[in-house]
Amino acid sequence: MDPLAQLTLLLEDQSLTRQAQLESICRTIQQLIPTANLVSLWQFENDGKAIRSLINFDAQTNSFNSDILLQQQNYPPYFEAITQEELVVASDARNHSVTRCFNNSYFEPLGIFSLLDFILHQDFKPAGVICCERKGEMTQWTNEDIDHIRMVASLISFCFDLRS
Repeated sequence: MDPLAQLTLLLEDQSLTRQAQLESICRTIQQLIPTANLVSLWQFENDGKAIRSLINFDAQTNSFNSDILLQQQNYPPYFEAITQEELVVASDARNHSVTRCFNNSYFEPLGIFSLLDFILHQDFKPAGVICCERKGEMTQWTNEDIDHIRMVASLISFCFDLRS
């Protein structure tokens, strides 16, 4: 079965816990964008002045964690770009004008080299971010990767409430 169709069924399954749904979203994204070995979902807080991770999936260790908080005041180029452009494609994230602000506090400690992010909407307002990252080495994000992150973002925006 197509991964997006399978995810749609999982998101509509009322018997699944929220955590199981979040894990399914991350695993589906990683299946669709296999060069992303870190996948996370973030929710905007404080009227868009911060984002908090709802879930972080490390495909290398097959583990999940959450609750990282990133404040707009510390990363203004990124926050402006993601809310205005809705998409950030940074194959060389450490040198990209929008994402290099993460170098010292986020990329270097976690070994991240590439980032592909897309905005999530709820009620036609920015509500969160899908984040695909590559740790260990850089990757060149493809048009297919971008198409996949857009499709998953649309599905999540229609079928899943980040605020629950």
